[in-house]
Amino acid sequence: MTAFDIASSGNTRRPLWAGTLLLVLVALLMVPSYYASATETDPEDAIFGTGWGMTLALDGTGFYNDVVKYALTGVQRGQRYMPQPYKRAKVEFAAHGRSCLYPSSIPHLLNGAEIDNAHDYVETLPLIFVESHIFSKPGTEPLQDFTLLEGKTIAYANGSALPNILGQYDPVFIPTTDETTKARMLSAGRVDYMSGSLPDNIFVFEALGEKLPPYNPDLSILKVGIGIVCHRTPENEAFVGVVNALLENQIVRTGMKDLFERAGVAPRFFPDPPEGE
Repeated sequence: MTAFDIASSGNTRRPLWAGTLLLVLVALLMVPSYYASATETDPEDAIFGTGWGMTLALDGTGFYNDVVKYALTGVQRGQRYMPQPYKRAKVEFAAHGRSCLYPSSIPHLLNGAEIDNAHDYVETLPLIFVESHIFSKPGTEPLQDFTLLEGKTIAYANGSALPNILGQYDPVFIPTTDETTKARMLSAGRVDYMSGSLPDNIFVFEALGEKLPPYNPDLSILKVGIGIVCHRTPENEAFVGVVNALLENQIVRTGMKDLFERAGVAPRFFPDPPEGE
């Protein structure tokens, strides 16, 4: 059973449970090859994961890793997925012209001035829909306008493009190495604000035994579907085509929805179906 076989199975009349069982069996066979060390994989062909803590950990655990593992089930390129520290993953992606980056999107990379054009890149359909916001200290009011950030401290993930996006408002950016450290800094009052995304921070603050800190749902840094972005090469275009065919398959989408539900992730973070579905 190849990725192409799975991707084309959406028009059959097999029960959904049978298709899901088949995908589980394939996944079990593929598990040993999902994660590759730098010595096993040519960085030129790697899919770099932007590791930032518990939801995308360097050991391959966490919700974001679970999602990409599922999406790459049966896809040969899946064995080239390499979670790296957040900043390093972006540096490696920029340095290797056949590599890919997860999770990201071309519009997000353009908005953060991390790439200078869209033509040289290709991306999969979204795997997760994310919202990025500025979170306030517990017990304070949510931020009402970015202009109020002047002189305020913001904890953010080292390597994030946040300074490029919000630098015009003159806050003081405090880099952190992972999402749990960032959350603890905010809870302890060591910074005025924290940048963060949902659903990521739902997991983080639950793990800390704390409520999600205040944020303004109408004041977002971005709301975007994110997937895998690759440098445009014939091989990467073919790879993206295979992944997209899988993500358009109804059996695969049902399994993905089950994954979200088991993790307790709200339906609003599941990407909209492709047009025509």
